[in-house]
Amino acid sequence: MGQKVPEGDLCEALLDFVIDGKYPESEDVVASDFPSSAVANELEQISKAREQAEAEICSLSRENSADVNGWIAQARQLHADIERSRVTAREIVAQHENTKPIQLQVEDATAKVELLKTEIAFNQALTETLEQVHNLSCRIESGRNSLAEGDVIAAIESLEDTERILAETAFPKNSNVTAILYEGLNGLRRSIIEALTVRWGSLVQIDKKKHQIVLTDQNDASLELTIIALSRVNMLDSINESFQKDLIASIFSLIILPSLPGKSYAVSVQQSGVYLDSLSTASVAEVLERVSKVLGYLRQHLPTSISARFSEIVIPTISSQLISSWLSPSIPTDLDGLHDYEDTLDRVLQLSQTIENLGWDGQTEIVSWVNQAPRLWLARRRVSSLDEVRKALAGSKGTTKKVERVEKEKVSSENEALLESGASDDWDASWENENEESTNNTNAKQSAEDEEDVSAWGLDEDDGDTKLDDKPSTEEPLEDDDAEDAWGWGDDEDQAFDKDESASVSATTAGSKQVNGKNDKHAPTQREITLREYYTVTDIPDSILATVRRQITDSQDLSREEFTKCRVASSAAGLLALPTLILAMFRATAPTFYTLKLNAGQMYLYNDSMFLAEQIRNIVEEHKINRLSSDVDGLEKFGKLSYSKEMQTQRTILIDLLDGAQGFGSCSQQPFLGECENAVSATVDRIRDVYKEWKSILSHSALLQSVGSLLSTVINKIIVDVEDLGDISEPESQRLVSFCNQVTTLEDLFIPESSGDTEAVPMTAVYVRNWLKFQYLINILESSLADIKFLWLEGELRLEFSPEEVIDLIEALFAESEHRRRAIAEIRRS
Repeated sequence: MGQKVPEGDLCEALLDFVIDGKYPESEDVVASDFPSSAVANELEQISKAREQAEAEICSLSRENSADVNGWIAQARQLHADIERSRVTAREIVAQHENTKPIQLQVEDATAKVELLKTEIAFNQALTETLEQVHNLSCRIESGRNSLAEGDVIAAIESLEDTERILAETAFPKNSNVTAILYEGLNGLRRSIIEALTVRWGSLVQIDKKKHQIVLTDQNDASLELTIIALSRVNMLDSINESFQKDLIASIFSLIILPSLPGKSYAVSVQQSGVYLDSLSTASVAEVLERVSKVLGYLRQHLPTSISARFSEIVIPTISSQLISSWLSPSIPTDLDGLHDYEDTLDRVLQLSQTIENLGWDGQTEIVSWVNQAPRLWLARRRVSSLDEVRKALAGSKGTTKKVERVEKEKVSSENEALLESGASDDWDASWENENEESTNNTNAKQSAEDEEDVSAWGLDEDDGDTKLDDKPSTEEPLEDDDAEDAWGWGDDEDQAFDKDESASVSATTAGSKQVNGKNDKHAPTQREITLREYYTVTDIPDSILATVRRQITDSQDLSREEFTKCRVASSAAGLLALPTLILAMFRATAPTFYTLKLNAGQMYLYNDSMFLAEQIRNIVEEHKINRLSSDVDGLEKFGKLSYSKEMQTQRTILIDLLDGAQGFGSCSQQPFLGECENAVSATVDRIRDVYKEWKSILSHSALLQSVGSLLSTVINKIIVDVEDLGDISEPESQRLVSFCNQVTTLEDLFIPESSGDTEAVPMTAVYVRNWLKFQYLINILESSLADIKFLWLEGELRLEFSPEEVIDLIEALFAESEHRRRAIAEIRRS
């Protein structure tokens, strides 16, 4: 803290500050508090300082008193001037207040003057506008008067002048006057248009009810002037377009497109117009002549400004209608109509030339139609041929007939003896198998198991249906694309069939030359025999063949001299392509018709396809048309496919029926016994029903082979089901034998047809490839263990069963014992 400053110093410092404004230099003085005891002393010093200042002022005032008096006098003079100025200002303010009414009067008068000037200018502008409006109204009225007097040209000129002046006049676009004027103009235009329309209708009269067109020239009203007037009001295009449409609808369409095909309205062309008479039958030439006459009249009597536009609508429409209604239907489908067709083509060219001479275009379509005559004729033949296929299928009444199949085969004396002994009716199904069996039983057996159901016919199917598996196939049949199969697509997939068939034939041939793999130096002599049998076909193949033969015959006839100058002669080669399309159409559409119309339609389709293929093959050989060879193959494959589908369907049904036996488990106890009996009975009945249904359709050998294939499927499933049984009791074994014997009764279906002996030996083993195995299964089920061992060691059981199969059956039939173990051991050793 600083030193304490004496009160005298503080008072002195404060006085200096008050008098001179001097700030203390000592920080101690600044930081010290001013004591209250020093206030009185300080006030006294200040009072003395004030008195001293006043004394100094008085002294100075006395020294300058003269100047002060002058200042005072000037101040008083100034004060007086100020007072006079105030008075003057008050007077001015008073005078200003007195001039306000006058100023308002002046302003009012000025406003009135300006208003009068504006009114005068408005009145002048209004007068001018009214004069212009009056002028325009007079012009519009003049146009109406001219129109009323029949001077349409003058009315149009008034309308055009009024529109031009109105466009040049600066009238407000949204004003009532402008709206009224335009309404008047539009009214005048409508009146002119109505008058022109009436005049056009009076000059060119088209009566849609009476079907006539009349051209007149009344009251000196020239058609040419009317057309000029229509052009000036921009109506000529619409009038001309409407006229052409009415002309087509009232005249040309009735000539070209009558309500009844092959009929047309007769035409009467007079000086006054064109008149249509009654409807009557007409030829293409007559229709073309009528069209030509009408066009010539119109070109002669109509102004150029009207007729020149016919190239836009009338001529193209006539061309299109002629082609669709007369020319295309006139294309013949046989050769007898070609001369008339040539005459039609010449007349169409004459019509085209007539149109061109009249100065019109638009006939390009009919010229192009003539130039494309060969292609169009061939297309018509194609459509007609394919339609004949459709009609043949749709119109078939389901009538059938027997046809003969003849084939020549070379057979040895041994096989000939077989044929003479009662197997001759089975030539197509068993001839190869018998030949192989006579040479090599083992090889023949293996081949029989690998061959297809229809190997003799060449009807190969999928491997899953032809191989003898351990278990029956439970897979669903493959879903074939009928369309692709029908049209012959995917033929590459059928090459495997051809190879299998070739292999089968090769095996047969080899079997006749070799015995146990060695050449037979003493081979029996061979001679050619003729094999015949009958099968059933519908009436459809004859219709298809007639259509195919017609294409070939017509193709050959087109090369004759009488057709050398014919335009369609170049299509002769194209006709030879139609049989392929016809047969493809048959393959594509036949499955639907056969399935809907015929029972066992797939088998009828198979017979018809094979018969059709045979006839087409004869045509190929007769006419040397090698291009149809692939169609023959396609028909055969198509027929085989139909056969395979039907066989697969029947197999599926039989498998489903046998599935009711549930694998023959517990077949000696109810309710399983009843289910097994029902399943076996239903299966046997089904095969007999199929046999009866197919007996009238297939040849006897094909019937036996087909039914044998179905029976083979049933037997195969029964064998597999029995082998799958883990334990077979004696009652179950007896029941299984009874079920198998019930199936065995079906062998009466395989008695040779030509045999008159009721005790003839059925040829079941020939047609059912696993028949012997089935018989051995029955023997195993009802034989003792010693008998089974004897059949294996001394008999031919080993030819049908594998050791594992026999051992499984022994283990299921007989209880565990030393005898069973020894028997199984001997079987395995052998």
